[in-house]
Amino acid sequence: MSYHVYVSNSGNDYFSKFVMDADSGKLTQEADIQMSGSPGTVATTADGSLMFVCLRQDKVFQSLRIDRSSGALTPIGQVPLHDGSPYVKTDNTDRFLLASYYGSGHVSVHAINDDGTLSDEPLQKIETEIRAHSIQTDRSNRFAFVPHTNPSNAIYQFRFDETSGALSANDPPKVQPETPEGPRHFAIHPNKDLLYSINENGCTVSAYHFDLENGTLSSFQVISTHPEGVTPEGKSTAEIRITQDGKHLYASNRGHDSLAIFGIDDDGTLTAKGHQPTEETPRFFAIDPTGNYILSAGQGSGRLATYKIDHGSGALEEKETFKVGESPLWIQFVEKT
Repeated sequence: MSYHVYVSNSGNDYFSKFVMDADSGKLTQEADIQMSGSPGTVATTADGSLMFVCLRQDKVFQSLRIDRSSGALTPIGQVPLHDGSPYVKTDNTDRFLLASYYGSGHVSVHAINDDGTLSDEPLQKIETEIRAHSIQTDRSNRFAFVPHTNPSNAIYQFRFDETSGALSANDPPKVQPETPEGPRHFAIHPNKDLLYSINENGCTVSAYHFDLENGTLSSFQVISTHPEGVTPEGKSTAEIRITQDGKHLYASNRGHDSLAIFGIDDDGTLTAKGHQPTEETPRFFAIDPTGNYILSAGQGSGRLATYKIDHGSGALEEKETFKVGESPLWIQFVEKT
């Protein structure tokens, strides 16, 4: 088995393209894929047939059809936006595309048409607060969460109707850290009622109990992503991921240039297990679909590094590095046929 790997380069008008061998984790670099603008955040449907990309500077969503054999991308439509989106995600039915908007402080829902294009206008646009940074639904597809970094410093809580695509404010409509942590992205535990947010401004991870019936969060731990003695001044965090077995959590440190490694205890509490040095400014990283490797992109270096995961300790072993484009922003896997 192998995977197409797409790396969006926000400083260039192309994707860097690789094929990954699932057994060895080895990457083979292929020809770049040109785009009509600089690609940013990416979402794909579960079957790997469609890709949605925000061309953030151009303020458009680009829909593309994926050839799962060759990995080629064919543009099939664009829709204009009032603001560029830093995060897009399909709901669990792949009928709707959810997006957050950092500068204007709102979220939107577009319908995904049968031909893979998006509705010309969003079905819904909801104002929240500035610096809305990401959006995802939970496993049940009944709830959605939207972290906001400082100064908003909140996670908005929504109910989601997967039939209509409608978002509605939950009760309470948001949760806020007691200190200005600045929630950015989040990961839901694969088999426990837990959610973890990476906090950009505080350089911390917050652990939340997730009420599956009501779709609400309650914080029970905040832990630093830095080694003891390292202060958050001049630094920030970016991305968060949990291994498929639910045993380890990783968080990226910009400025400290590392991946923080945590063990997840049976009760959901995080235990710091060390740090893996990375390329400069690890803005984005992802765990591959097999759960055995991490790919991390250095925004500052323009390089992609791969690491093998030790499932016992959570430690990472660096394997390969590759030159990609300027300011790599997103890594997306699609199974090759």
